[in-house]
Amino acid sequence: MSPFGMAIVVPTLELFANEFQSNYSTIQFIISAYLFGLAIAQPFMGFLSDKLGRKPVMISGIILFIFASYICMTAEDLSTLIIARFFQGIGGSVGTVTSRAIIRDSYSGDMAAKSLSRVTATMGMAPMIAPVVGAFALSLTGSPNGIFMVTLFIGFAILIPVLFFLPETVTKSDLEREKSVWYKNYYKLLRSEIFVGSTFIYGFTTGSFFAILAVGSTVFSKNLGIESTGFGLIWSSLTILYASASFYAGSLTARIGLMRVLNLGVSLNLIAGFFFALLIYFTGTNIYSIILPLSLMFFAHGFIVSMSMAKAVSDFPNIAGASSGLSSSLGLVTGGLFSILSGSIYSGEFFPIAIIVWLSTCFCYLCFLLVRLGEKKKSL
Repeated sequence: MSPFGMAIVVPTLELFANEFQSNYSTIQFIISAYLFGLAIAQPFMGFLSDKLGRKPVMISGIILFIFASYICMTAEDLSTLIIARFFQGIGGSVGTVTSRAIIRDSYSGDMAAKSLSRVTATMGMAPMIAPVVGAFALSLTGSPNGIFMVTLFIGFAILIPVLFFLPETVTKSDLEREKSVWYKNYYKLLRSEIFVGSTFIYGFTTGSFFAILAVGSTVFSKNLGIESTGFGLIWSSLTILYASASFYAGSLTARIGLMRVLNLGVSLNLIAGFFFALLIYFTGTNIYSIILPLSLMFFAHGFIVSMSMAKAVSDFPNIAGASSGLSSSLGLVTGGLFSILSGSIYSGEFFPIAIIVWLSTCFCYLCFLLVRLGEKKKSL
């Protein structure tokens, strides 16, 4: 629900810009408003899921997601659409937060990482198919707003099994024991090098993804002559690498451990970012200078995302909801800022975007060093 709701709009951004007669720096808020809705809501959803249980929080969020999808579908101006996307993001936030917390309730250590890698691989299918579904929904309805009919249907399709089949993983004794004040929990988390480093590994990885995504359909259309359907298919093919790598990372973790898998991911990501900027600078914007480094980067992201998500919640089992929510929130704020930055500086020249992506991979590696420092301190 959460990643699908974000990615389905990608093929329609250019059409929304034409329909609402708006420039690209404004139209990208269709993505970033959703991201900020996710980011702002997740710490509160995490805290509430620790206090009230995972299931009631998830059900409430899905209902909000459904209602906001209907408003998006019927919006007649850009302001209404952006506001509705913000609330759609708030509703979608429960999926990411509560699912991670449920896994942490059920598993720990490398088993949690392995389970999260499986979930991440499945979640990787959402941004893989969402642009394609969005493009086909657009062709069927003839209106960019028509794509939100799909998110409306998905909301209902998820709500029914959650109502009848999702178990509650927080016991009554857990709820009675968790009486700490929310800001004390978050203060504890923000003092941890492992939590902060893992969170911003995820954040800068998300940042590089959204820096490209914010301008991707326009670049493919104007620079490469590839329209929305073609862009959706290429983007989907790239995310197959992400999903495959994430699935493989879970098996690899059982053999060599979480930190080694994470190290491999951030190292490959750093190489891909440098390769990306170098190719764009020397060969210009073409299909090879974009696809080749992005293939390596998406593969690396499959290793990074599930491992960093697991690491962020690993040391705080009693506040898994709070740690999951705050980690996702800070990560998505970082991604949203990169999306805004990318949309703001893009003026038809792609090289500045490549530099932003390269810098995000550098910061990602520095955050891994912070996690390693926290691990050393913990072992002393």
